[in-house]
Amino acid sequence: MLAQTVLAPHRATAPELGTVKALMTEDESPVSDAPLYRPEAIGLLLLALLLSPKGPKEKK
Repeated sequence: MLAQTVLAPHRATAPELGTVKALMTEDESPVSDAPLYRPEAIGLLLLALLLSPKGPKEKK
């Protein structure tokens, strides 16, 4: 059988509690600067597509 060690319970001190509270309430920083979804951008893309010049036609 494996021997088990029983540890006495640990009471957190005021500075430790303050540190844990600060870590739990800290805002998350953005991981990347990925573009956000913007529905109004779809209209601009469609407008740009409609206004773009047509490609050259193939000669037969």
